[in-house]
Amino acid sequence: MKERTLNVDIKDKIFFEIDSRYKINSLIKFIRLSFNNLEIKHNEYIIYYDKDNVKNHKILVNSLANFYKKNKKDEITYKKILLNARKDIVITVKKHEITFDENKVYISVKKLSSKEFEISFANLKKSIYDYIKGLFLFDLLDLNESRMIVSLNEETSKIVSVLLSKRSIMGYKVVFNADENEFSFSRKNFSIEGSLKEYLTKIKNALELFGVSTIYEWDKIKKEYRRLAKKYHPDLHRNKPELIQKIYDKKFRRVKESYELLEEYYNQKTTSTQ
Repeated sequence: MKERTLNVDIKDKIFFEIDSRYKINSLIKFIRLSFNNLEIKHNEYIIYYDKDNVKNHKILVNSLANFYKKNKKDEITYKKILLNARKDIVITVKKHEITFDENKVYISVKKLSSKEFEISFANLKKSIYDYIKGLFLFDLLDLNESRMIVSLNEETSKIVSVLLSKRSIMGYKVVFNADENEFSFSRKNFSIEGSLKEYLTKIKNALELFGVSTIYEWDKIKKEYRRLAKKYHPDLHRNKPELIQKIYDKKFRRVKESYELLEEYYNQKTTSTQ
């Protein structure tokens, strides 16, 4: 998938070129509703500076400057846009390719190093974003509204391998762009919706039991495990009624099994990042 276009050129006017894959619906709506001195030519919006509408012109300039700074991390151009706030603005909305289908979600998966990979989205739907985020819940390294950085290990490679075979997710058509050789694992007997989701749910429940949000809080997990194991240990409740003994025994087994599950998971994570 080609990188999204976002360019600024400041001459006699502010020329702002933006890719249609960015979330720009609210921006276009604001332009159409807020400016009378406006010219629209197919995919081009020309907003002429109007002394009687300085407030909205300033809002638009600030929005464009902040949008560019956020996505391009370019402080110099950001300041330059603000300094030229009284100029006419030409916004060109560019389709990134002729085959772009507004009804499809485009997902690019790219290996960044031996330890991490990137998932980026175009024409994204929130339900798909949340679904994929959930699959990599314990391996996310960084994320924003259009991309995720995920730890690369055997487990996440398996997930990607299955994802690449999909043609739809959460009812939406999806188009993947990736080098499948970088994530080549057997898909036999491996189901994202089945075994993996069940396994991650068990991990999540175990973390909640020990009062932490991430597997990397290992010292806290061990401390809480010792506290709970001591609290529910059967030897401390032998003189209590049989029903109470069974309840404590069940709680003790849950604590022990949860700790063993997290210990195995923690060892996998620390080994894969070495």
